[in-house]
Amino acid sequence: MNKTHRKNVKRLFSLILILFWIAIPLMSFSHDLEKIPKQKITALYLYNFLLFVDWPEKAVSNSSTVKVAIYGDSQLYEAMYLLAGEKIRGKKLAVFSLTKPEALDDSFQVLFVGGEDTQTASEFLKQASGKPILTVGDRPGFSSLGGMVTFKDPSDSQHDAKKQERFIINLSAVHKSRLKIRSRLLRMSDIIYDAKTANPLKGQ
Repeated sequence: MNKTHRKNVKRLFSLILILFWIAIPLMSFSHDLEKIPKQKITALYLYNFLLFVDWPEKAVSNSSTVKVAIYGDSQLYEAMYLLAGEKIRGKKLAVFSLTKPEALDDSFQVLFVGGEDTQTASEFLKQASGKPILTVGDRPGFSSLGGMVTFKDPSDSQHDAKKQERFIINLSAVHKSRLKIRSRLLRMSDIIYDAKTANPLKGQ
């Protein structure tokens, strides 16, 4: 099996996992989470966010690509790069690794902020503030810094089968950047407004 063929197999496998991950409740395969590297899970989620988030027309109409920026997590960049070139709503996915906040501009649609440096994370979020860029992170307190989507640790939900929320979404920050998150993604999340937790879609 040559290198190109191996890459295509990995890409196909990733796409299959995407469909299962977004459709099947967490409790259905919580035992399998330990077998999947964290970065691959995160990459699959980021890919799906591109399907469940709407950007202002002006932010995407003049480009043939959808650009995802990743800071502070080289393994996530490698996992996400396997999906580069895939079509998202008729546009090709492009993945970039950023090393400084100044490299982030309006041409990006998604920013993932990793690492443990709170100051740098805050600088990236300040650079993205008000722009139509979905900001995502997995560090505790990311939402309180102004990040839009925070990944919950999958292991936190394994002990409570009734707890299905996989993300924290700062809807105030989302609206500020003129983005719209579809209800399917909101139903999988804890929603916060100005640091007050609520979930208006529960029971619907």
